[in-house]
Amino acid sequence: MGTAAGVEARRPGRPRSVEADEAILASAFAVFAECGYDGMTVEGVAARAGVGKGTIYRRYPGKLDLIIAASQYFGQEREPAVDTGTIEGDLRALIDRLIGVFTNSPVGTAMPMLIAERRRIPELAAAHDEITATKRERNRAVICRAIDRGELRADADPELVIDMYVSPVMYRFLVTDLPLDATFASNVVKTVVSAFR
Repeated sequence: MGTAAGVEARRPGRPRSVEADEAILASAFAVFAECGYDGMTVEGVAARAGVGKGTIYRRYPGKLDLIIAASQYFGQEREPAVDTGTIEGDLRALIDRLIGVFTNSPVGTAMPMLIAERRRIPELAAAHDEITATKRERNRAVICRAIDRGELRADADPELVIDMYVSPVMYRFLVTDLPLDATFASNVVKTVVSAFR
Protein backbone atom coordinates (compact mmCIF):
# COMPACT_ATOMS: atom_id res chain seq x y z
CA MET A 1 0.00 0.00 0.00
CA GLY A 2 1.45 3.37 -1.03
CA THR A 3 1.97 6.37 1.20
CA ALA A 4 -1.02 8.27 -0.14
CA ALA A 5 -3.29 5.28 0.39
CA GLY A 6 -1.99 4.87 3.93
CA VAL A 7 -2.71 8.48 4.81
CA GLU A 8 -6.14 8.21 3.29
CA ALA A 9 -6.86 5.07 5.31
CA ARG A 10 -5.91 6.81 8.55
CA ARG A 11 -7.64 10.09 7.79
CA PRO A 12 -10.59 9.79 5.43
CA GLY A 13 -11.72 12.88 3.60
CA ARG A 14 -9.85 16.14 3.26
CA PRO A 15 -7.38 16.84 6.09
CA ARG A 16 -8.34 19.57 8.52
CA SER A 17 -6.54 22.85 8.03
CA VAL A 18 -4.70 24.18 11.07
CA GLU A 19 -5.08 27.70 9.68
CA ALA A 20 -8.84 27.23 9.32
CA ASP A 21 -9.07 25.81 12.85
CA GLU A 22 -7.26 28.79 14.33
CA ALA A 23 -9.27 31.28 12.25
CA ILE A 24 -12.51 29.68 13.43
CA LEU A 25 -11.51 29.76 17.09
CA ALA A 26 -10.19 33.33 16.92
CA SER A 27 -13.41 34.39 15.19
CA ALA A 28 -15.46 32.58 17.81
CA PHE A 29 -13.77 34.62 20.53
CA ALA A 30 -14.21 37.85 18.57
CA VAL A 31 -17.93 37.30 17.97
CA PHE A 32 -18.44 36.13 21.55
CA ALA A 33 -16.69 39.24 22.87
CA GLU A 34 -18.86 41.52 20.72
CA CYS A 35 -22.23 39.80 21.07
CA GLY A 36 -22.11 37.74 24.27
CA TYR A 37 -23.26 34.14 24.40
CA ASP A 38 -26.90 34.84 23.54
CA GLY A 39 -26.06 37.05 20.57
CA MET A 40 -23.35 34.79 19.19
CA THR A 41 -24.22 32.56 16.23
CA VAL A 42 -22.32 29.90 14.33
CA GLU A 43 -23.26 31.76 11.15
CA GLY A 44 -21.62 34.91 12.52
CA VAL A 45 -18.46 33.01 13.40
CA ALA A 46 -18.36 31.40 9.96
CA ALA A 47 -18.69 34.77 8.25
CA ARG A 48 -15.93 36.27 10.41
CA ALA A 49 -13.64 33.29 9.77
CA GLY A 50 -14.35 33.21 6.05
CA VAL A 51 -15.57 29.61 6.06
CA GLY A 52 -18.88 27.90 5.51
CA LYS A 53 -20.93 27.10 8.59
CA GLY A 54 -20.78 23.43 7.60
CA THR A 55 -17.01 23.60 8.14
CA ILE A 56 -17.65 24.66 11.72
CA TYR A 57 -20.39 22.13 12.40
CA ARG A 58 -18.08 19.34 11.23
CA ARG A 59 -15.70 20.37 14.00
CA TYR A 60 -17.97 21.66 16.77
CA PRO A 61 -21.59 20.74 17.59
CA GLY A 62 -22.55 24.25 18.69
CA LYS A 63 -21.47 27.65 19.93
CA LEU A 64 -20.72 26.52 23.49
CA ASP A 65 -18.31 23.93 22.12
CA LEU A 66 -16.72 26.67 20.03
CA ILE A 67 -16.14 28.95 23.02
CA ILE A 68 -14.74 26.14 25.16
CA ALA A 69 -12.47 24.96 22.35
CA ALA A 70 -11.22 28.53 21.81
CA SER A 71 -10.55 28.89 25.55
CA GLN A 72 -8.59 25.66 25.61
CA TYR A 73 -6.65 26.39 22.43
CA PHE A 74 -5.60 29.94 23.21
CA GLY A 75 -5.22 29.24 26.92
CA GLN A 76 -2.78 26.37 26.56
CA GLU A 77 0.83 26.79 27.60
CA ARG A 78 3.11 26.75 24.56
CA GLU A 79 6.24 28.19 26.12
CA PRO A 80 8.68 26.20 28.28
CA ALA A 81 8.38 26.30 32.05
CA VAL A 82 9.88 29.42 33.63
CA ASP A 83 13.25 28.97 35.37
CA THR A 84 15.56 31.98 35.16
CA GLY A 85 17.51 31.07 38.29
CA THR A 86 16.05 33.79 40.54
CA ILE A 87 12.59 34.53 41.88
CA GLU A 88 12.82 38.08 40.53
CA GLY A 89 13.53 36.80 37.03
CA ASP A 90 10.88 34.09 37.28
CA LEU A 91 8.17 36.49 38.46
CA ARG A 92 9.03 38.99 35.76
CA ALA A 93 8.81 36.26 33.11
CA LEU A 94 5.45 35.06 34.45
CA ILE A 95 4.03 38.58 34.58
CA ASP A 96 5.30 39.40 31.09
CA ARG A 97 3.66 36.23 29.74
CA LEU A 98 0.38 37.09 31.42
CA ILE A 99 0.42 40.61 30.04
CA GLY A 100 1.22 39.19 26.61
CA VAL A 101 -1.77 36.85 26.75
CA PHE A 102 -4.10 39.73 27.55
CA THR A 103 -2.66 42.25 25.11
CA ASN A 104 -1.47 40.15 22.16
CA SER A 105 -3.84 37.20 21.85
CA PRO A 106 -7.55 36.53 21.29
CA VAL A 107 -7.85 35.73 25.01
CA GLY A 108 -7.64 39.42 25.82
CA THR A 109 -10.53 40.19 23.50
CA ALA A 110 -12.77 37.55 25.04
CA MET A 111 -11.73 37.74 28.70
CA PRO A 112 -14.27 40.34 29.92
CA MET A 113 -17.14 38.39 28.37
CA LEU A 114 -15.77 35.06 29.59
CA ILE A 115 -15.75 36.35 33.15
CA ALA A 116 -19.28 37.72 32.81
CA GLU A 117 -20.80 34.65 31.15
CA ARG A 118 -19.10 31.99 33.24
CA ARG A 119 -21.41 32.88 36.12
CA ARG A 120 -24.46 31.64 34.26
CA ILE A 121 -23.02 28.89 32.03
CA PRO A 122 -21.70 26.01 34.19
CA GLU A 123 -19.91 24.27 31.30
CA LEU A 124 -18.01 27.44 30.48
CA ALA A 125 -17.12 27.93 34.14
CA ALA A 126 -15.85 24.35 34.41
CA ALA A 127 -13.66 24.73 31.31
CA HIS A 128 -12.31 28.06 32.55
CA ASP A 129 -11.56 26.58 35.99
CA GLU A 130 -9.66 23.69 34.41
CA ILE A 131 -7.49 26.04 32.35
CA THR A 132 -6.85 28.26 35.35
CA ALA A 133 -5.93 25.27 37.52
CA THR A 134 -3.34 24.14 34.98
CA LYS A 135 -1.79 27.60 34.81
CA ARG A 136 -1.73 27.93 38.59
CA GLU A 137 0.00 24.56 38.88
CA ARG A 138 2.84 25.82 36.69
CA ASN A 139 3.03 29.04 38.67
CA ARG A 140 2.95 27.11 41.95
CA ALA A 141 5.99 25.12 40.90
CA VAL A 142 7.93 28.38 40.43
CA ILE A 143 6.93 29.70 43.86
CA CYS A 144 7.65 26.42 45.66
CA ARG A 145 11.09 26.27 44.03
CA ALA A 146 11.82 29.80 45.31
CA ILE A 147 10.74 28.75 48.81
CA ASP A 148 12.99 25.69 48.63
CA ARG A 149 15.92 27.88 47.53
CA GLY A 150 15.33 30.20 50.47
CA GLU A 151 14.42 33.17 48.27
CA LEU A 152 10.94 33.37 49.78
CA ARG A 153 9.88 32.71 53.37
CA ALA A 154 9.27 29.09 54.32
CA ASP A 155 5.77 30.00 55.54
CA ALA A 156 4.82 31.83 52.35
CA ASP A 157 1.51 30.56 50.95
CA PRO A 158 2.12 29.81 47.25
CA GLU A 159 -1.54 30.47 46.40
CA LEU A 160 -1.42 33.91 47.98
CA VAL A 161 1.87 34.72 46.26
CA ILE A 162 0.29 33.85 42.90
CA ASP A 163 -2.73 36.03 43.67
CA MET A 164 -0.40 38.91 44.59
CA TYR A 165 1.08 39.19 41.11
CA VAL A 166 -1.80 37.98 38.95
CA SER A 167 -4.41 40.26 40.53
CA PRO A 168 -2.76 43.62 39.71
CA VAL A 169 -2.42 42.57 36.06
CA MET A 170 -6.06 41.48 35.92
CA TYR A 171 -7.22 44.67 37.63
CA ARG A 172 -5.35 46.94 35.25
CA PHE A 173 -6.52 44.96 32.25
CA LEU A 174 -10.18 44.67 33.21
CA VAL A 175 -10.90 47.77 35.30
CA THR A 176 -8.49 50.64 34.67
CA ASP A 177 -6.72 52.21 31.72
CA LEU A 178 -3.37 52.22 33.51
CA PRO A 179 -0.47 50.84 31.47
CA LEU A 180 0.67 47.23 31.57
CA ASP A 181 4.24 48.24 30.85
CA ALA A 182 7.75 47.31 31.99
CA THR A 183 7.72 49.77 34.89
CA PHE A 184 4.48 48.29 36.20
CA ALA A 185 5.80 44.73 35.86
CA SER A 186 9.03 45.61 37.68
CA ASN A 187 7.12 47.27 40.51
CA VAL A 188 4.87 44.23 40.95
CA VAL A 189 7.93 41.98 41.16
CA LYS A 190 9.58 44.22 43.77
CA THR A 191 6.42 44.42 45.83
CA VAL A 192 5.78 40.66 45.84
CA VAL A 193 9.37 39.74 46.62
CA SER A 194 9.53 42.36 49.37
CA ALA A 195 6.31 41.02 50.92
CA PHE A 196 7.45 37.39 50.96
CA ARG A 197 11.24 37.64 51.17
